[in-house]
Amino acid sequence: MSENGNIQIINTNSLTSPVEADNLYISRKNAYENLLPGIPEVTVFVVAYNRLEKTKRCVSSILKYTEGIDYELLLVDNGSEDETLEYFQSVPYPRKRIIRITKNLGSQYALNLAMRSFSGRYFVQVTNDVVVTKNWLSNLLCCMESDPQTGMVTPGSSNISNLQEIPLTFSSYEEMQEKAAAYNQSDPWKWEQRLRLITIVLVIKRELIEQIGMIDRGFYHDFSDDDFSVRVRRAGYKLMLCLDTFVHHDHDFRHGEDKDMQKFRCSLEKGRKNFFDKYHGLDSWDDMSDYEEYLICGFPNRKPLANPRILGVDTACGVPILQVKNGLRRRKTLSAGTAAFTSNAKYYCDLQTVCDEVFCDRIERLPDFLENRSFDYIVLGQPINAYSEIPRLLRSLLGALRPSGTLFLKLRNTQDVISYLTMMGRSYPLEEFATAITLVQFNQILQLLQVDSCNIFNIPHQMDVQSQEVLRTALQNSGLANDVSSAFNSLMTKEYAYCITKQG
Repeated sequence: MSENGNIQIINTNSLTSPVEADNLYISRKNAYENLLPGIPEVTVFVVAYNRLEKTKRCVSSILKYTEGIDYELLLVDNGSEDETLEYFQSVPYPRKRIIRITKNLGSQYALNLAMRSFSGRYFVQVTNDVVVTKNWLSNLLCCMESDPQTGMVTPGSSNISNLQEIPLTFSSYEEMQEKAAAYNQSDPWKWEQRLRLITIVLVIKRELIEQIGMIDRGFYHDFSDDDFSVRVRRAGYKLMLCLDTFVHHDHDFRHGEDKDMQKFRCSLEKGRKNFFDKYHGLDSWDDMSDYEEYLICGFPNRKPLANPRILGVDTACGVPILQVKNGLRRRKTLSAGTAAFTSNAKYYCDLQTVCDEVFCDRIERLPDFLENRSFDYIVLGQPINAYSEIPRLLRSLLGALRPSGTLFLKLRNTQDVISYLTMMGRSYPLEEFATAITLVQFNQILQLLQVDSCNIFNIPHQMDVQSQEVLRTALQNSGLANDVSSAFNSLMTKEYAYCITKQG
């Protein structure tokens, strides 16, 4: 680049034009590979604000365990008051750059600065309280490069939420590295497609950053990951969690390490509202984090059929659909087709990011959608007694199920602790309408529909131990229950989960 008078001249004579492809994502990849010759494959970015010992451990692990990859090391001192800058200057790596920010304006300011100035084909952020491990980056890049539509990946970890934790136990850093080295074997069957990712380590493509832009600094502390995840998916890319790769997150988030809990809760509330407002009524927790544990516990043990098809009905943004898809992947089945039917239009756009086919209409039109379609796995997201005409809905779902297929559904318990306490005069926020139907009555409907193979799981209410003891004592003192333990378990059940298998 040079200037001639008032004309800026950019010399592209040595560059080649990109090669077009039929696939948009491959075309983008080709454009960057041809226009960015000589750049490092990866920029590894670490931002630090004080916490010098954790920063040293993080950077040292990057230098030791990032092998066989051409990478630039970008170190940003985010206004530290300790000796972070001096340490960065002493780091023995020739291909490093250091940026000093004089005043901490938040980690997102530093992250956006790095995203504007990085050199690599891929941008990799490592939080400075993370210790990386053998094969960490090569494994992540293996996932990234396996599919041109994969846009962002992260590893499994210790001390993390969002079901991203790998339960690797150890008593020292040395033992952790030994166990991680044995564990970190690249395994595509352990990759999971997700709706949202918590990114203590983030790998993202350069072209994707240019597609979706920088971090939205309106999410100053919280829900930034949620926002970025939505933008990645809505740009047409996949989010992948690599559970074949373990890194250690040296941060006790469960007990609020380094946080004022009152300020943290306030920040969460503001971030959640900001997300709700930005996405016109979407709630990240209720709509994008609605993991169903029973889908894991009740997943059929049989070998999946070839090219199975999955349907989600009213599954919000589609987490349960991906749970089934990821369950099939763990059973070495990749080519699952996905479809969704939603009666709420606000989910339509996000369902399109994870499904091959999406239909939006009143639940009464579901039979029309199911006509001439069949599925191996069907998930009903809302409790079945939240709908009217329960037998008709069941008949439609079972009719669309292929032989040996599985229907996953829930029945809300309308005789639970909330109902019990309401009768005692307590007042609770009104939940969505549910028809009062007992477990026995619903099982009778299944018998009438000739369902004879199902597993039932109890989904409990989340209640602290002290409140549970108060309830148990009240049952004992009332003398109304012949079996206090059975009555207590029934009251504590929020929903009954069914895994129904259609006979072949």
